[in-house]
Amino acid sequence: MLSMYHFEKIRKLHSEGKDKSQIARQLGINWKTVDKYLRCNTPPRYKPRLESTRIDPFDGFLPRVKSLLEVMPDLSDREVFEYLWSEGYRGSERTVNRRLSQLREEKPKERFFEQKYVAGEQAQFDFKEKVEFPFCGGPVTTYLHVSSLPYSGANRVRCYPSTNFECFIDGVHQFFHDIGGRSTNIRIDNLSACVAKVLKNNDRTWTKAFKGAIDHYGFGVLPCSPGRGNEKGDVERDIRTLAGRIRHQVKLQGIVFDSWDHVNGWLMELCLKLQSEKSKNLFEEEKKHLQPLSGPDENVLSRVEYLPVSAFGTVRIFKGAYSVPDRFIGMQLKVVPTPYQIRIYNRRELIAVHQRRPEGENGILLEHILPSLVRKPRAMVRWSHRQILFPTPIFEDFYKKLVRLDPASAEREFLKSINLVHHASLSDIAAGLELVMAHHETNFFEHLKELLLNERRPTNLIELRPINPKLTDYDCFIPTHKQKESV
Repeated sequence: MLSMYHFEKIRKLHSEGKDKSQIARQLGINWKTVDKYLRCNTPPRYKPRLESTRIDPFDGFLPRVKSLLEVMPDLSDREVFEYLWSEGYRGSERTVNRRLSQLREEKPKERFFEQKYVAGEQAQFDFKEKVEFPFCGGPVTTYLHVSSLPYSGANRVRCYPSTNFECFIDGVHQFFHDIGGRSTNIRIDNLSACVAKVLKNNDRTWTKAFKGAIDHYGFGVLPCSPGRGNEKGDVERDIRTLAGRIRHQVKLQGIVFDSWDHVNGWLMELCLKLQSEKSKNLFEEEKKHLQPLSGPDENVLSRVEYLPVSAFGTVRIFKGAYSVPDRFIGMQLKVVPTPYQIRIYNRRELIAVHQRRPEGENGILLEHILPSLVRKPRAMVRWSHRQILFPTPIFEDFYKKLVRLDPASAEREFLKSINLVHHASLSDIAAGLELVMAHHETNFFEHLKELLLNERRPTNLIELRPINPKLTDYDCFIPTHKQKESV
């Protein structure tokens, strides 16, 4: 098959005076081909192939690939190639990429239908899974609670550590509080915190907590059909748009958050900044159609429990244990979970506040368990939560050094040192331990106590002495009876 390059080369070499045989030898082609194109002034033309000249190795696996994509449409080209190779396919990966591209294009295009909403009739809610935010203590994996009014396009985003009921209903309440009222209905998907069971005819059995919220706020619920997130397409669109904008703005601003209130305040400002003028005008109109919002109720926003305190000094909730002071062992206490905390009350007295842990994890505070551990130091050796006694490696080094010096008193000395948390922070204690171990070989607790407590005592105070004046020296300034009469 003669290329265009050879055609032009033949004519050029012939113009230089070379004969047909010389041209053929130089180009490595037959002299008859040279003769043909010297007599013909038109370049070679070839008809396109009507069919492949060899068998495509992919064809034998085509039915299997189609059935595979029906079950798992998200399979990557590479995964399909690896599967086919294990089944005996010996074609190229490029062929697999090309044929998969053709198969996916065969899927019919999806048509979307523009929806029309009535002002104040509906609000949509959903969670965006696992978004990482930079906090002062390091990156934290969070969940974005996105709320949207489909009529006006107004939306809000809040950040939560989980997708539990408290996080969901707090997001709903905060959204309605921010916009100044509630919609007639809310549209949600089948979040396990709200839906206990999906029934026939799109009915639902609600969880006890969510049923209480429905009765308290009075809104109707429009649940999406299972697997039909497109039925709340407005909030789904907002999730796709806002998640990217939020991630980019965090990086561009180089912002690091110091608390949940900080990040939620920043998200509120960002949503208002991104809202278009058209959306703002429609929102002002929609606000007139919103219904009054019921006030916050602790028993609605939280799954309040009254729980006994075990002999271990803990209450169990959400498959985790949370500590309380020793004096409440055996008592019945009120436990109020919030999106970020577990708050424990004895009647109206707040006795413990824990950071809320993921389900199944425990929350134990040092100040609750140390008084008992100091009295029973050997209990720490096999204590199931002993890891909280070693918040940083310096505490482990200190304990190991105590064990080497005197195994019999190591636990007692260690716990006495940790118990100084009632007078100093853990970071101060860690710094003090490092200094004490570097400069002393014995009596670590006494040196640590002296170091921490003396450093906390102000040294620049002026000593004030009581004034004891001699009052008789001032008697001469008091007028006598005769002086008063003369006046």
